Amino acid sequence: MKKLLLFIVFAFAFGVNVMAQNFFGGVILGGTTSQIGGDARGGYNKVGVVGGVFAGLNLAEDFDVQMELKYIQKGSYSADFENYPAYDPFLIKLDYADLPIVFSYNLNKINVNDINLSWLRFELGLSFDFLINYRQEILGVTVPASNPWNKVVLNTIVGFRVNVKDNLEIGLRAVDSMTSICQSFKEPYSNGNVVYTRRLFGRYGMFNDVLQLALFWKI
Repeated sequence: MKKLLLFIVFAFAFGVNVMAQNFFGGVILGGTTSQIGGDARGGYNKVGVVGGVFAGLNLAEDFDVQMELKYIQKGSYSADFENYPAYDPFLIKLDYADLPIVFSYNLNKINVNDINLSWLRFELGLSFDFLINYRQEILGVTVPASNPWNKVVLNTIVGFRVNVKDNLEIGLRAVDSMTSICQSFKEPYSNGNVVYTRRLFGRYGMFNDVLQLALFWKI
C-alpha cells in the first residue's frame, strides 16, 4: 500500500508539473456501469463513480496525448435468483487507482451530410489499475474471495468525447481489462459459482468490462 501511495503522489506531481509548462489539464468527474467477464453473470449492473485529474499535450494538429490519474469503481452485481438461488444477490466491488494514457484525434476534417465533426474526438489508449479496496458479497453477506484479486490490471480504452462548450467535454469509454483481475489458469476453471473466460495470452480468468461516462473540464 505504501508503494501504491508513493506512485499516486508521483503521478499527481507529474501531472501538475505538465500543466505548469502550459500544457492543458483539468478535472474528470462521472460514473461507471460494469460487469465481470468470467463470473457467469451478464449485464452492466454494477454502478460506480469515477473522478480524478488529467494533463495532456498537443502532439500535432488535431492529435493529443493525455495522462490521467483517477479513482474508479468497478465490479459486478447480479440478482438472478432463478438461475443462482444459492448464490444471488451476488456482488463484487473493486476500487482502483487508475492510470490511463490516451491518444485522441479530432475529426474536424470529416463532414457528414455537410455537418463538420470538429466537435467530436476519437480516443484510444491503455491504462493500469492499482487495486486499493475490494469486497465480495453472496446472499448479502461479506465473504472472502476464493481467488485473491490481482493488485495490478492492464486495460484497453476505446471511446469518444463530445465538445459541449469551451473547455468542457463529455466522454463515453469502453474500458476492458486484458489481464485477469484474479489468478489465471491455463485450463478452463469453474467452481459452480463462476466460469472463467479467457482473453490476452489465452489464459482463463475474470476480467473487468466497464462503460464510463464522464465530464472533462479543462482548467
